[in-house]
Amino acid sequence: MGETRRLVSPARVFARPTADQIWLGPSQQTALSQLSRPAPIRVIVGPPSSGKTTLLQHFGTHLYDNAVVLHCRGPKDDASAVLASLLLSADLGPWDLSEIEQRNLLTVFVQQRRSQNRRVVLLVDDAHTLKSGALEELERLLLFKVDKKPALELVLAGPTSVAKYWRNAQDRLELGDVLVHGLMPASQDDLVRYLDWRLGRFEMQSFMTRVATEMIARLSGGRYAAADVLCQLSLLSLRQSSIERADARVVRQAVATLVARKAAKLETDRPQNAEQRLDAPPQGYVVVSRGGKVLTRITLGQRTLIGRSEHNDVCLASPYLGRHHAVIVGTPEGYYLVDLNSVNGVMLNGRRVERTVLCDEDVLTVGPFRLKVQVPEWLAHDGALPQGESLVDTAVMPPPIQESSAVWRVK
Repeated sequence: MGETRRLVSPARVFARPTADQIWLGPSQQTALSQLSRPAPIRVIVGPPSSGKTTLLQHFGTHLYDNAVVLHCRGPKDDASAVLASLLLSADLGPWDLSEIEQRNLLTVFVQQRRSQNRRVVLLVDDAHTLKSGALEELERLLLFKVDKKPALELVLAGPTSVAKYWRNAQDRLELGDVLVHGLMPASQDDLVRYLDWRLGRFEMQSFMTRVATEMIARLSGGRYAAADVLCQLSLLSLRQSSIERADARVVRQAVATLVARKAAKLETDRPQNAEQRLDAPPQGYVVVSRGGKVLTRITLGQRTLIGRSEHNDVCLASPYLGRHHAVIVGTPEGYYLVDLNSVNGVMLNGRRVERTVLCDEDVLTVGPFRLKVQVPEWLAHDGALPQGESLVDTAVMPPPIQESSAVWRVK
């Protein structure tokens, strides 16, 4: 049992690999070889969990030593959202610019890089989630030329519908062939080699029997993510047992755990009334606007992250916002705002706050954006601020000394 104490944390073993350290099997090597061929539009397609995103990141990092690579990830609703994402990727905030001004700023950036003999490549992941306005903007950018030559290259990833769209656009854009490479679901042999690579990076192959590895590969249905989950659950079971190596019995236990989790999630996702879900916050929303124009309406949950990074629940593209700027915490008693140690802070009804209770029709200001709170009026009057455990995994400053419990409301 002493050997199992040297087990590396399964979460570390199966953390998302960086773009410079990924598993490259025969299919991935072939895909990278195909994508490296010159073409104005290249598309990598495949089923879910076939490694498209990881390949796209690796492609952009390693195949263009003298190139500028700009990233955009769906979903995107319109041209402004695409331009804002590309400008942020270029370290150029969209500031408080109109769509035309954003486009002009991006084209000047591209012209400067092309004058330095540098290629400019747009990498678009989850391209199937782009709406018509966003797709039209990509087409518009592809038609931009410098010295009578296309100034940009486009590389996209998504399901087969993405390839179909761009092949249909091929004649309309008159940009030459669209290069498409399809990734097939991983074979069992691919998954076995992949798991060996994952475990080998931490010298942990001895903790999995060959039977267990092959069983996981067979049960994963050609999906790398499924193999990750089953292997991780098997290693977690191993840490909690007296067995030195994960075998078929441990894998079966991991499968049972996974099935139970999925059943619990389905039960949680099923519509329920307030009596059935005592831990759920009452229904609430924030209406996001900029310059007087309503942009979107967001449903609040138990934790709603706000910031400029696309990994937030509310992504607000502005250099005046932190990557993770603030969080709204939902409890059965109401909603609470916590500033995540941001540089420019959060204004509540015109006053800067760090932690506060939110009431109906409160107005938050973050950078150039306004967020109007919509919650039932009976909520959070005289409610206590959230406890520390409500904010797990967030970097929150210690609460300041409160001089007054009054909340200024604007009706």
